[in-house]
Amino acid sequence: MSSPVNVAFETNGSGYMGFLCEYPGAFVRGKTLDEALSKVEHEVKIFKKWLGIDIEQDIVPKVVQIHKSSLKVEDADNEILLNDDKEKMDIKEFEMLADLVTKSAKSTFDIFDNAKYKDWIDSDRDRATFYGHTPKTIREIFEHIDSVQYYYLSRLNIDIPKEGRSFLEGRQIFVEKIASLFNKEGNSRIYSIDNEDWTVKKVLRRFIWHDRIHAKSMVKILRKQKETEIIDSYSDPFYFFMEKGI
Repeated sequence: MSSPVNVAFETNGSGYMGFLCEYPGAFVRGKTLDEALSKVEHEVKIFKKWLGIDIEQDIVPKVVQIHKSSLKVEDADNEILLNDDKEKMDIKEFEMLADLVTKSAKSTFDIFDNAKYKDWIDSDRDRATFYGHTPKTIREIFEHIDSVQYYYLSRLNIDIPKEGRSFLEGRQIFVEKIASLFNKEGNSRIYSIDNEDWTVKKVLRRFIWHDRIHAKSMVKILRKQKETEIIDSYSDPFYFFMEKGI
């Protein structure tokens, strides 16, 4: 039995970033639209595996939105406000998304916490992007994830100083702050900040997406460490490199 999956894309003509609407935070990338679409089935499978849901076969992607921008999409920069980001959201859906944001943080921290060589330098990652040079160690990547979550919260006009709190403590506070905002205005307001539109739902989605895209980079470094026999095993709770046939 086939399972349709709606995909919203952002492109600058040099790359495509696709967001899977039914799976908040799930994404695909490619130099072309077809290349990105070819990755949808695998992304759905590993996302469901992460959630502990039975894996279905015959995923059928459907392009429902294409947003053209001038951002460095090939470097994962994006601004798209999904049509789904603007939809009304009841408390049940909000709680589901909030739980995913928390689960995503725990999975991300698990990768970092279990990494033995957090400061091992992956010289292949040394390249310039729209936000500067890419982090080259697991620690640098994790610190980037931690700092960006404060940025996402500020997109809803909620500013909290970091003040030395841990990554997981910060994430819990953010979920509580967003829940308070949701209880006041639901998902009805669009925040236009720095030429980009945000909603409560978009911020929650972006938390998960940002965790996943950089957690995958941490796992790639761990795979290199294993291939060079620096380590024997590593943690991959997101199942990023689960075999495509599984």
